[in-house]
Amino acid sequence: MFSDFKIRSFTAAGLAFLSFLLLYLGYFYLKIFIFFLSAILFFEWMRIISQTQWIIRGLIALVFSSFVYFTDGYTALDLLFIISGSIIISSFSAYFSISAFWSCFGFIYVLSSLCFLEYLRNFENGLLTILLIISTIIISDTSGYVFGKYFSGPKIFKKISPKKTYSGIIASITLGTLWFSILSLIYSLHQPVIFVLIGLFIVVFSVIGDLLISYLKRKTNLKDSGIILPGHGGLFDRADSIISVFFILLPLTILMGQLDNPIKIILG
Repeated sequence: MFSDFKIRSFTAAGLAFLSFLLLYLGYFYLKIFIFFLSAILFFEWMRIISQTQWIIRGLIALVFSSFVYFTDGYTALDLLFIISGSIIISSFSAYFSISAFWSCFGFIYVLSSLCFLEYLRNFENGLLTILLIISTIIISDTSGYVFGKYFSGPKIFKKISPKKTYSGIIASITLGTLWFSILSLIYSLHQPVIFVLIGLFIVVFSVIGDLLISYLKRKTNLKDSGIILPGHGGLFDRADSIISVFFILLPLTILMGQLDNPIKIILG
């Protein structure tokens, strides 16, 4: 039952180690890592939403990763840069008969997430905050997979993600929230109830991100977003939840007026 789980675990461990190393090393190494990461993610995104030739998807992905590389923050100039990129990507996609809407959404979705992750890293305790969020998502995802496999039971999203069960979703939300709450008790200044709410917020949106990619893959009859990661398929199959959480944390940070110090939302 768990032979596939072993492959997934080794792959995830290798990816986690590389990601941690580059996050720890900081700006230059992280910038290069995110450039290549964004190119792969958007290449897979274009594969999910269209059946165009790989060379066309590759060209669009390179254009996208260039925008990610040169976006350093959230100034008016960066906003103009992102809007311009959305128009260029949408127009380029429409020319090749690819959905302009989903191309534009993917551009904003992935770019906002990766840029916000990079933005967080520049703050004091930024690395700690990123590791806390990502470890919560990994615990949530792994718990859902293991409990769903072991206990099985009724399916919860049959048409979108046929393998997801009630037992897996309950375990995913419960253990992910518990993990975040316990670690936050050590480092955070928030009250315990705030730990639970933030942890729940992260876990719920990690599940939503997973379901979004599953929904899009079903529309185009794809099992995996790619083949780059053994046991997982594509990079998006591994990072879909992480992308979703960092994407939604950006507008939350802006709404709470904490863009100058987003760490306060997580650690207080």
